[in-house]
Amino acid sequence: MSHCPSCGRYVGPYPACPYCGARLSGRISLGIVKITAILLATVGLAILWFAATRAEVPLVQIGQAGATMNMAYVRLQGHCTRAPSYDAENETLSFWIEDDTGEMRVSAYRAETRQIIEGNRVPAPGDLVEVAGTLRVREDFLSLTIDVPEQLQITRAEPVDRAIGTIGPEDEYLRVRVRGQVRSVQEPYEGLTLITVRDGSGSIPVAVSADLVALSDGTSPTPSQGQPVEVVAAVSLYRDTPQLVPASVADIVPLSQPVPIAVERRIGELTSAEVGRLAVVRGTVAGVDPFSAGLKVTLDDTTGAIVVLLWQSVYDGMHDGLEIGAQVQVQGEVSEYRGQLELIPELAEDVQVLAPVTSPNPTPVGELTAEDVQVLAPATSPNPMPVGELTAADVGRRVTLRGTLGPPDPFSAGVKFTLDDGTGRITLLFWSDEYERTPDGLGAGAQVIATGEVAEYQGELELTHLDAGKITVLSPGTAPQPAELEETAIGDVTPADVGRTLTLSGTLGEMVTFSKGVKFPLDDGSGTIVLLLWQEVYDGIPDPDLLVPGAQVEVVGRIDEYEGELEIIPEADGVRGTR
Repeated sequence: MSHCPSCGRYVGPYPACPYCGARLSGRISLGIVKITAILLATVGLAILWFAATRAEVPLVQIGQAGATMNMAYVRLQGHCTRAPSYDAENETLSFWIEDDTGEMRVSAYRAETRQIIEGNRVPAPGDLVEVAGTLRVREDFLSLTIDVPEQLQITRAEPVDRAIGTIGPEDEYLRVRVRGQVRSVQEPYEGLTLITVRDGSGSIPVAVSADLVALSDGTSPTPSQGQPVEVVAAVSLYRDTPQLVPASVADIVPLSQPVPIAVERRIGELTSAEVGRLAVVRGTVAGVDPFSAGLKVTLDDTTGAIVVLLWQSVYDGMHDGLEIGAQVQVQGEVSEYRGQLELIPELAEDVQVLAPVTSPNPTPVGELTAEDVQVLAPATSPNPMPVGELTAADVGRRVTLRGTLGPPDPFSAGVKFTLDDGTGRITLLFWSDEYERTPDGLGAGAQVIATGEVAEYQGELELTHLDAGKITVLSPGTAPQPAELEETAIGDVTPADVGRTLTLSGTLGEMVTFSKGVKFPLDDGSGTIVLLLWQEVYDGIPDPDLLVPGAQVEVVGRIDEYEGELEIIPEADGVRGTR
């Protein structure tokens, strides 16, 4: 009622008519209206708060996020695909998650970062992550900012026990547990440590970043070479090569019990089928042969002999004792070079001298008498075998032959002679490094006695792996020099050249490091080939500053093929600058 019923005048909100004084009945007090309005607003806000806290944040797929969703509060679900990055100074934590539609970076700052770390909620590669936050869209880059740390949930799978050699690219993000022995600890660049762990089936690098150390209370793993360890980590790929990324440095646990990584074998049992595997052998040192990048030791256990190749870095870490006659145990990787098996230790600790050569106590010269002279046995030389009696059944045997050398036949990797003893002919094959150690006088018409291993090539018998120190020149001939290697255009190198030693020149590309050395692309305009330098060879190059992108180099090395790609593999003295 807005007009007075007595005088008819407009009275507005007044409870009594200001003109005639008549009281107006049936009107609601303005105070009651105000109180009622406040109560209704409060109840409404409470209902909205209750609905907002109970309503589920919408789950969206990463590929659905777009510009129209900028600043939207959404929920994502996916797998963590990269190790988290952490800036301790700015207290910034970020990681990437991926679902079937795409990948997105998730970040947290300051207070939220501290709560995530304290709550042990930092994701690791392979973890299933569910997180809610504010979506930010900036041009073509999407990110999610965590506002409530409690809305970050991670599910970490139980690790699967695996042999290292069975881990492949198809196991990406799989969480595994491996046990092995630390073979090397390297820092390819500041902020990353690679710990190579090996078991009896193979080896794999464990990647420990500076961010991971910072997230683990700053505790850095310090395993030593040879230390047995257990590692729980997710499989990650670096350029299609598997590596392990732990969730914490605490997942690298030293073990008190040793982890065997190789089986002891008799040397005579080793075959080409075992190339690339580890083996332990023991025997007597039958020969020691230094070369430009290290030392070659011939080990014999009566069932056979094998060359133990010690790169200089390994040999430098060893104690004395590698003398002819010493009893030695060696653990190494079985390799093959020019048809001959070799054993290549990775560490100095892989070579153990079980029984060094001991010298007898010297007798004063003045105490010697005629009675001390004893003829134990006359000196004898092995009886040479007639060449004509050799057959294919003798392949693999070591025999001694005597005869006359024919004209030398130099080739890219050494020199060949024909040996004729009147009963037959056979080829004597000297590799370049063997030929360099032969006595003077080898040449056409020379009378010689030689000991070597019978081999067969294209249906013809050869004498190879010649013991240069036991070649006797009865009458000299005319000695040639090994053929100079003519330079070959890279574009002319084909798989048919695998095993040959060639000279190539070109320009180096960007260096790529891997667990056992470095690689460069080498380009001469006609083609490109991989220049592979084992770490020991790379360390032994006199002028390492030569190996920079853009440098012009000449390389003398053996051609090999790996995964369909041709490589040239030199020794340390096989790389030199051309300008």
